[in-house]
Amino acid sequence: MTSDSESSYLAKTNGMKIEEIVQTLLPELQYVGKNLDAIYHDRPLEIKSCQMVCRRSDRVKGERTGRFWFRGDQDHVLKEKDGLYALVVHENGDCRFFILAEARQLLKDFSGAMTVSWRTIARRVL
Repeated sequence: MTSDSESSYLAKTNGMKIEEIVQTLLPELQYVGKNLDAIYHDRPLEIKSCQMVCRRSDRVKGERTGRFWFRGDQDHVLKEKDGLYALVVHENGDCRFFILAEARQLLKDFSGAMTVSWRTIARRVL
């Protein structure tokens, strides 16, 4: 089990790696870094990433599928403005799955926050 400070450091490091990956895949991307991450071809874009597999001590195998964490306020804005999600699944910072998804087609409306397994998302977009 990692401490909160180790977990925060790992999340920040992975986040920077993922931003680099997305910038490489989408060179026209313009970071704005406010409520939403970027603009891509005049459309708002939010980058979401998760680990391919996460450790879980309460599971027989000790792991579970990684999950994307979505915020309702961001999702609402993306849907209103015809926005996109850049979804990245990584393993130790290496990209294993990437897709651009239309926000209005990805999730039902919700408030607060929601986590969704990357496998569930992959089934929706592929």
